[in-house]
Amino acid sequence: MRKYLFVAFLIGFSGAAFSQTTPFDKKFPNIDKYIDSFMKAWNIPGLAMGIVYKDKLIYAKGYGYRDLEAKLPVTATTIFPIASNTKLFTATAATMLAVEGKLNLDKPARTYLPSLNFSNDELNAKVTVRDMLSHRTGLPRYDAIWVAAPFSRKEVLEKIVYMKPQFGFREGYIYNNMMFVASGAVEEAVTGKSWEDLIREKLLQPLAMNATGYTDEETRKSGNFAWAYYAPDSSNKLLKKTFNAQCPALGPAGIIKSNVEDMSHWMIAQLNQGKYNGVQVIPDAAIKETLIPQNIADKDGRWPELSNGLYGLGRIIQTYKGYKIATHTGSIDGYYSNLTFIPSEGIAVFMVHNSVPAGSVRSMMAFPVVDRLMGLSASPWSERYMDDYKKGLAAEKKAKDSILATAVKNTRPSHPLKEFVGQFSSPIYGEMGVEWTNDQLYLVYRGNKFLLKHLHYDQFYTDESALDRPDFRVHFETNMKGEVGKMNVWLGDPVAEFVRIK
Repeated sequence: MRKYLFVAFLIGFSGAAFSQTTPFDKKFPNIDKYIDSFMKAWNIPGLAMGIVYKDKLIYAKGYGYRDLEAKLPVTATTIFPIASNTKLFTATAATMLAVEGKLNLDKPARTYLPSLNFSNDELNAKVTVRDMLSHRTGLPRYDAIWVAAPFSRKEVLEKIVYMKPQFGFREGYIYNNMMFVASGAVEEAVTGKSWEDLIREKLLQPLAMNATGYTDEETRKSGNFAWAYYAPDSSNKLLKKTFNAQCPALGPAGIIKSNVEDMSHWMIAQLNQGKYNGVQVIPDAAIKETLIPQNIADKDGRWPELSNGLYGLGRIIQTYKGYKIATHTGSIDGYYSNLTFIPSEGIAVFMVHNSVPAGSVRSMMAFPVVDRLMGLSASPWSERYMDDYKKGLAAEKKAKDSILATAVKNTRPSHPLKEFVGQFSSPIYGEMGVEWTNDQLYLVYRGNKFLLKHLHYDQFYTDESALDRPDFRVHFETNMKGEVGKMNVWLGDPVAEFVRIK
């Protein structure tokens, strides 16, 4: 997904706060003040936050707007997609099944799901659920398989065989949504239930997460849901996102939608050895299993406040200013969440917002809250990431300009434009069409239509920056008969080849 220009936008607080009497009560006004400045700096229309201490939700508040145009406020019950914070639910379900003796995390995944096929014999023989839940299979992301895709979960899984390794098996960390989809499929095979039903029965219902769901339809019915916003240009204007990358097949990797109140139940169980309201919902051993480091997620250790990140199962384990923490972020379609636990202090913070411009800051947004809550020295997290963000925008513009600058002038396509029209197919990404409308070529893909602009020779590109949609670069090739026979399209991983089928 594309990045967008930063703009300043004044937003006031909205939504009622909820707090218990705690040692932190006097800290909340200062936290509110920080959130206010954070939202202004990063152009965030709406944000929700919940703080859990031991076994209580001690602070829950909505800030700004869930619907900017209608001026509808965010509250503690406003539903947001939590995106990849779904992963801990999937990992916890797996460790629960392991405690129950229904699943061995260290046996080959194909023991339970024979239809799961990888691109080579080693992966078929060795990849375990633990490997998939800790991003150590060596496979690159291939997110274009699922983004805005019409595929079923079964169809998505059938495409794993086309995913080529980037690293050797267990030789490195590559964040991979597809492997979480596969892990969820193993859970389905073991239990005979859909992943959605399994998560609902094992976790959502026992934890009274009654407002939490999976689909846009469920979210819309609540009447209290947040829209996401992006910045189309350098003005202070925000627009509602219309491009939807979410796909039901993604389920186990990032489909859950929830609110602060419901997420507090999840946080309480995680902090209290699996207990919620006195009931042992999750075995303590299952939670501990997710906290065991499996893979080095961050070898650089860029910031002095943070140790190197180690990926457990569905979350990152590291230290922050001397405290062991467990964190994860989520991002999908303009929604960004952060879930941070400090187990030794019995503290957990959940934050979620609806602004594309502030997407890059999601990994740090809980740290200033933690600093204020625990009386730690302040670090310039927002300023650091703002500097990174601006540098990233400049680099993105430079990269785009360099592509256009390399265009060979005064060249023409090898065929009349109408001869590029057709339907093309990739075994991994499905079908992509080229249409002729109003004397122009359009790329048609997964329900979206993109104007194709000529770059040089038989290469074209799209420019959708003002429309909040992904861009493509397309290179057509001719066959032995001199006909337009295929097109190569960069989709984020190795270049995809789409062969003409009609």
